[in-house]
Amino acid sequence: MNMDEIGNKVKDLFSRGTKASKEALEKAGDKVQDFTDKSVTKIEIHKIETKRDCKYEEMGLKLSQMLLEGASITCDNAEDIKILNGLQEEIKSLSEQIKNKEQEL
Repeated sequence: MNMDEIGNKVKDLFSRGTKASKEALEKAGDKVQDFTDKSVTKIEIHKIETKRDCKYEEMGLKLSQMLLEGASITCDNAEDIKILNGLQEEIKSLSEQIKNKEQEL
């Protein structure tokens, strides 16, 4: 083998090594990006779950307060039902947001 052939083989090896390294780094970068995206989505889900849990707590406190004050929770008590329905709608909306975020994962 002459020097030109050896030089060409070395260049070829370096070229293949560089190409393989570049492909590996691109794949790793894609994996890191995917992990980051999923982590952000999981954090968003947790925030929405926390808001929803607060609404459940608010609803429970409101119901407890109403009952302690002697309120009768019936369809005849429109203002109380309106408050509870509003809280229930917020809870439903937050639950749907959580479901949508989970589908992103």
